[in-house]
Amino acid sequence: MNRSEIISYPVAEAAAAGLAAAWAKARDVFAGWVAAHSRTLAIRELQRLSDRTLRDIGLERADIAQAVHKGRRP
Repeated sequence: MNRSEIISYPVAEAAAAGLAAAWAKARDVFAGWVAAHSRTLAIRELQRLSDRTLRDIGLERADIAQAVHKGRRP
């Protein structure tokens, strides 16, 4: 074994692990925000439809949020 294989850099390794964990958390938070924003946009679009159009697709206006958040059952 040469000398470079024995040397360890615990501070750098800890910093890299911390940054990787922080990046993973930030990615999860952003993905959650994107999902929530997409649901909000879907609710807005459905709210713009007429009552007749909503009935045609099998929804009542009062059920829009639940349908978007939980899905619609046939």
